[in-house]
Amino acid sequence: MDKFLFEHLELYLAGQLGDRQRREFEERLEANPTDRREIECMAAVSGMFEGFRLPAGSEPGPLPGFHVRVLRHIRDRRPVSFWDALCRPLVLRRAGLAACAWLFAVAAAGLYQASAQPMPEQIARSVLAQAPESADYCNVRLGCDIDLNRSTMLAVVIEAGAGRW
Repeated sequence: MDKFLFEHLELYLAGQLGDRQRREFEERLEANPTDRREIECMAAVSGMFEGFRLPAGSEPGPLPGFHVRVLRHIRDRRPVSFWDALCRPLVLRRAGLAACAWLFAVAAAGLYQASAQPMPEQIARSVLAQAPESADYCNVRLGCDIDLNRSTMLAVVIEAGAGRW
C-alpha cells in the first residue's frame, strides 16, 4: 500500500482529513485500483461498527468484581520466585533436616576414623610390652640389640603420630 495512503487511512475513514489531503488521498486511490478496492473494504467494515449503539444510560465497562477476579488470576498465575520457594516452611524444614543428617554423617565418620586407627600411645605400649615373635630378631635392620630397636621404633612411631595429630 502507498505510504501516504497508509499514514492517512484512519483519518480518511473517520472523515477528519482536510480538503487538500482528502483530494490527494482520493487522487492516489484513483491511480491505484488495488489500494482502492482494499480501502473500500476497510470503509465497509468500519461502517459496520457505527451500527453498534448502546442504550441510553448504559456505559460500557466491566461488571462489579471484575478487577478483583483479574488480579486474583494474575497473582495465581505468577511464577514463584526463588526466594518465595526457599522461604516456605516445608523447604526450610527439609533444609534443616538435611543439615542435621550431614552433621551426623560427618561426626560418625570422624568417630569411626578415630577408633579405626591406633593411637601412637597404644602402638608404643605394644612395642615395649611384647617380645619378638621369633628368635630370629637379629635380622632386624637396626642390629641385634632389642632395646635399641624398640627405642628406635618407639621414636619413629611417636614422631609419625605427632605430625598427624
